[in-house]
Amino acid sequence: MKRTGLKLSIIIALAIVFSAPSCWAKEKGYCYIVSYGLREKTAYITPVFVAKVSGATYSEEEFVADIELIRKMEGQFQNYLSGKGLNTADYVTSARVAYRSQAIAEKYRADEKNGLAGRGYAIKDTGGFKFRN
Repeated sequence: MKRTGLKLSIIIALAIVFSAPSCWAKEKGYCYIVSYGLREKTAYITPVFVAKVSGATYSEEEFVADIELIRKMEGQFQNYLSGKGLNTADYVTSARVAYRSQAIAEKYRADEKNGLAGRGYAIKDTGGFKFRN
């Protein structure tokens, strides 16, 4: 009986050791950030960039992104806008995070850009923004 319990314990320990790291692995999520000002009717949309996210998924299009990552992205982008001489309090900044492929992220980004332009927003270039993960 002791031998069976010992074998079972070893098998369980080995299963945990070899399966857990793959669960903890980080994935590449494709992201972009949108910031728009209601008063000036301007919008800043970053190019799509890569960030490390958990491997958990919402759907076939998105990974789960934690609040810490979202705030980090939005904070870095607000610092970028401040460096351009803008008052970030006049803008609503929102990170669009963790799409599973660049093509999916580009599609959502283009749709959002067209939607903002259709509502009269002037789209501004943010090619100089680089996210540091």
